[in-house]
Amino acid sequence: MPATDALFQVLEPLRLRYLDSPLPAWLRTAGDALFAALPARLRRQLGMRYRRLLLSRDGDALQLRALIDDQSSLIGTVPLDDASFLEQLRMRLDESAGGVPRWLLMDSRQALRPVLAAPASAEPRLREMMAHEIDRQTPFTLEQVTFAPRVLSRDPVTRQMRVELVVLPKAQLDAALAKLGPMAEGLAGVDIVDADGARLGVNLLPLPGRVAWHDSGRNLNWLLAAVAVLAVVASMWIALGNRREAVDAYSKRLASVTVEARDVRKLRNSLEGSMRAANFLARQRAQQPTTLELIADLTRRIPDSTSIEKLSVNAGAVVLIGQSQQASSLVGLLQGSTLIKKPTLTGSVQTDPRTGKERFTLTAVVAGSAKEKESANESGRSP
Repeated sequence: MPATDALFQVLEPLRLRYLDSPLPAWLRTAGDALFAALPARLRRQLGMRYRRLLLSRDGDALQLRALIDDQSSLIGTVPLDDASFLEQLRMRLDESAGGVPRWLLMDSRQALRPVLAAPASAEPRLREMMAHEIDRQTPFTLEQVTFAPRVLSRDPVTRQMRVELVVLPKAQLDAALAKLGPMAEGLAGVDIVDADGARLGVNLLPLPGRVAWHDSGRNLNWLLAAVAVLAVVASMWIALGNRREAVDAYSKRLASVTVEARDVRKLRNSLEGSMRAANFLARQRAQQPTTLELIADLTRRIPDSTSIEKLSVNAGAVVLIGQSQQASSLVGLLQGSTLIKKPTLTGSVQTDPRTGKERFTLTAVVAGSAKEKESANESGRSP
């Protein structure tokens, strides 16, 4: 079995479900509405017009009608008894209207049209099934007729179809083609016209006698339309790529700006910390005297009979080591100072035999320092 036939068998259930649904009718209606909304000039340029040249007998004359979309108009009537004229007419039509298929219309009284019921599952082999009904539904054999099945309706509930079997005796067809003479050459199909003048939409012309008509202009228009669609898709794809690149570039810039903002925030936090530390040190210096101010105050209060060997100021603690005529009087002299607090002699006071002065060690705290606050807290906790 060819691969294409196997593929068709696999897809056939889907096609039947599609045909049983209301979607085909809706798409047909929407397509017709969209087609009708297009300007006639645009339809002509796109090659979207449905065109046929319809031939029908009117006594001993041949009527030529132009079918464009759903509108048919009479072109003219020519006699059937002038073979040379018909030959010239056929050649002229082949030259000037070679892309328009020619169809022969025959009266419905020349055909048999029994209506049969068939299961929907038989639609893929409907023609083969109807071929077996020729002997039972008509007085002819299969070799004596040409036929075409025509689905009238489908019932999705019962999964049944109403099929009209259009049967045309070959004798009738051969006689009609013989009447056409040279115009019978190059026919694309034979259709039946009912009593209301509507075409059935079947083709009763045997396959060996059909001519495949191709509208080169329509093919070119479809090719141009496909190229236009591809160009639009390509432009949209390019625009999408450009937007994607722009988004990527923006994301990279945003990430870079985010890193810079994080660094700036770190620098700002570091600067604020440094400023707080500097302000703290400034407040600390403002609350307690400087070393120069402290030395100047001690110089004014300590008498000339006292010599200072060592002066230490560290973390708010003041230590004086020296010799004096009266070391015990230094505490009273320094108590009046506003720059140092709690002057106290530590250790024993000893007389230096060489100078005859008292050697002392005196401690105090700088006013406003953390050491002073710590000493005050210790004094408050002591009993």
